[in-house]
Amino acid sequence: MTPKDPNFPGWAPDFVPADSQFEAHADGLRSLIGDTVVDVWVVWNLEHEQWFADLPVVVQLRSGRQLEVCWEKLDDLSISWNTIDVAVTPKAWVEWPLTWRSRPLPALAPIIGRPLGEVAATSLLFTTRNVDHPYDANSVWLTNGLWVGARSGGLHIHNALDENGVESTPPRRDAGHDWRAV
Repeated sequence: MTPKDPNFPGWAPDFVPADSQFEAHADGLRSLIGDTVVDVWVVWNLEHEQWFADLPVVVQLRSGRQLEVCWEKLDDLSISWNTIDVAVTPKAWVEWPLTWRSRPLPALAPIIGRPLGEVAATSLLFTTRNVDHPYDANSVWLTNGLWVGARSGGLHIHNALDENGVESTPPRRDAGHDWRAV
């Protein structure tokens, strides 16, 4: 068990490098195309009235399937299906009271009720520099997000430095960002 493993029934995270996770779940992710998102849930910190971004984003679909996505570290991703009951109070390694909330973030609303037309893995060019020799830099493409897109907008669940981030805008394609169909 990793330190991020919560103490609530059902969810058994499987954090592995994102590319391996996308490969293992490619068929399931592609099968989302044509399905419609009916709800998106996140864990809410009741004490601080804010999103607790360390636990999964849960995407519920009209077909009855449920996609559960969670990022940790630089590129470790857990994708699971139909394991989380959002009626059960989540517990984690924090003392704050937590609960599941449906669509509490503005970025979650645009995908609701929309049929999905694309599913993609997003990546960014990650560069590190030697602090003693700033011109000594190394760059590598790092898979950092899952985009589920509809005709107008979508949902980008991405790595926000050891936790989840969400955006409703399509992923960028430029010198430092790219995406590929799953």
